[in-house]
Amino acid sequence: MESSRRTIPLPPAYGQFLGQSSNRRQTSHSGSVRSRRTEHSYTLTSSKNVPWVKLAVISRALSPSHLPSFFEGEDVTGSLSLMLDREESIKSISVSIIGQMTTSATDVYSFLLISQDLWTKAMGDPSPTAQSSSSKFSGKLRGDYSWPFSFTIPAHVTLANQSGTQETWRIPPSFSERLTRVHIQYQLICHLRRGKFRIDSKIGTVFAFIPIIKPTPFSDVRKLAYVNNSTLPGPDLDPIGWERLPTFRLRGQIFKARAVETRYTLWLAKPLAYTRGSVLPCTVHIECSDVQALDLLASPEAMDIRLRRHISMGLADVSSISARAPAYGIEFEETTEEIKSAVWWPTRHGTTYRALDGEIHLPRELKPSCCIGRFRLSYTIDVYPLKAVAFIPDSEDARPLASQVVDMVTAYAPGPRPRVYCPSPPSYDDASSILPPS
Repeated sequence: MESSRRTIPLPPAYGQFLGQSSNRRQTSHSGSVRSRRTEHSYTLTSSKNVPWVKLAVISRALSPSHLPSFFEGEDVTGSLSLMLDREESIKSISVSIIGQMTTSATDVYSFLLISQDLWTKAMGDPSPTAQSSSSKFSGKLRGDYSWPFSFTIPAHVTLANQSGTQETWRIPPSFSERLTRVHIQYQLICHLRRGKFRIDSKIGTVFAFIPIIKPTPFSDVRKLAYVNNSTLPGPDLDPIGWERLPTFRLRGQIFKARAVETRYTLWLAKPLAYTRGSVLPCTVHIECSDVQALDLLASPEAMDIRLRRHISMGLADVSSISARAPAYGIEFEETTEEIKSAVWWPTRHGTTYRALDGEIHLPRELKPSCCIGRFRLSYTIDVYPLKAVAFIPDSEDARPLASQVVDMVTAYAPGPRPRVYCPSPPSYDDASSILPPS
C-alpha cells in the first residue's frame, strides 16, 4: 500500500552554485512604505464642556486612535486652534517637543527640548482680519485663531557626560515595556501662558519616534544571490560575507561508553547589523572522528544558538538640559531576555564533518539597538554547547560558549532585501521594517 507520508524538502544549502534557483517564492514589496497621513485631535473644554483649544497633529499612524508616530527625518506637523466665545487674556502660545528618560515616578531626565513660539503679544494682533502691525498687542483674544507648526527631530543630540565634556548621541527610539525600569518617551506640548494670577493651560500628547538605522551593504556575492533568487553563498564562496566565531572543542561521552571530541565553528552573515522583521543567516561546521557521535551532534535539534537582548542602565549626567540631572547615576542590574533561537537544516557532509545552515527570524516589533548616556539596549548572538541524545558533556556549565554583539536596525541596506530560506512562523513579516529615503 502506498504510504501517505509526505516528504518535505529541506531548504537549500548556503554555498551551493549561485545559478541554482530556489523553488521558494520570494515576495516582492514596494521600495518604500506607503505614506500615511492620519490626523490626531486633542481638545481642552470649558466648564460647559465646550471645546476652546484644539491641537491637531498629522502622522503616519494607522488610525487616529493610535499614538502619533514619526520616523527620523519626518516633520512633526500640526496646528493649534482657539475657539473663544468670550475674551481671554493670553500672553503667549508656544509648542515644544520634549524627549525624556524616566527611571521611576519622580526621576525624569530630559535629553531633548526644541520649542517654537506660535504667538506672543509682541507679534501683534493675531486676528485674521487685523492689518499687519509691528506694535505690541495689548488687548484680549476672542474668536477663532489657528497657528500651524512644523518640527524636525534631529538625528543626534549633544549632552554633558560625567566629566563635564560634551558627547554626541543618536536620538533613541521610544521605549516603554511593563517589566523594564527605564522608559524613553517623546511628548508634543502646547503651552498657553496667561497673565498674573491666572493658571496657564497645556495640551499635548505622547508620540512614538523611530530612528532610521540601516546596515552597510551586503557583499556583492550575497546581493547577486538575492537578485537571482538563488541560494545564499556560504563562507567557502563568499569569505568576506561571513563573520567566523572561534572554534570550540567539546568533549564528552557517547552512550556512556566512549569518549569523543567535537570541533564546532559558527559563522554569522555580515554585516553584523540586521533589519528587524527580516532574517539573520548563520551556518555551522561540526567535525568529529566518531561517525555515530557526529550524526547525533550534528542534528538540527542539537544546535542551540540564540538571539538575546540586554538592557543596562545608569543615569549619570545624561542631560545638559535638565537642572535636575543627578551628580551620580544609579546603576541598575543588567536584564537579559531570550528573543529567538535559530532554526537549522542539514546541508553538506563528509566522512568526519557535517554542515548545517540556519537562520534566526527577527520579530518586527524588536526595538533597535541604542545607547544614550549610560542607557544601553543591545543584542548578542549566544553560542551554547551542543545538546544531543546519548551525549554527556564533560562540563555541565550552562553558560554560553561565546557571545557576539550584533546590531538591530530599522531599515534595509541598499540593494536587494534578505530572503527567507527556511519556513518561518506565521507571524513573520519581512516587509515590517522601513526603507530609508534615498
